[in-house]
Amino acid sequence: MVSKTAEYALRAAVFLAWVPGHCATAKRIAEATLVPVGYLSKVLHAMAKSGVVTSQRGPAGGFCLARPPSEMSMLEVVQVVEPIRRITACPLGLSEHDCGLCPLHRRLDDVAAAAQRILGGTTLQNLLEDERRPLGRLRVEQLFACLECKDSPQN
Repeated sequence: MVSKTAEYALRAAVFLAWVPGHCATAKRIAEATLVPVGYLSKVLHAMAKSGVVTSQRGPAGGFCLARPPSEMSMLEVVQVVEPIRRITACPLGLSEHDCGLCPLHRRLDDVAAAAQRILGGTTLQNLLEDERRPLGRLRVEQLFACLECKDSPQN
């Protein structure tokens, strides 16, 4: 249901959410999230253009979340790269469906609405608080090695 592009964007956002305020290069994020760096670069630039992340040039540069993880929903990240499209009119243009969606398209729109509700109700912080760790222990350890942080989040 969620495209690979949207998942890559979410992986990058979760990675950056571990240490709000710290930046990481596309290469470092790609290594830790197992995403091809060229593809991730395009995703990160789209995220920067929309204001989900900020980008900084220079030796201490890279990408970082634009807001705290508690203030950013999964839906915001997904909508940047692969917007969830609702069905508001018959996609087939059938005149007999002018009064409302047919059962097929109504159910498909219900799925889209449910996805929006679930993703919109889940912040990046919610993902970090899950005991299963969204990127796994290895990915988090790589994050801190990459960013050369002295303190790590609670294990």
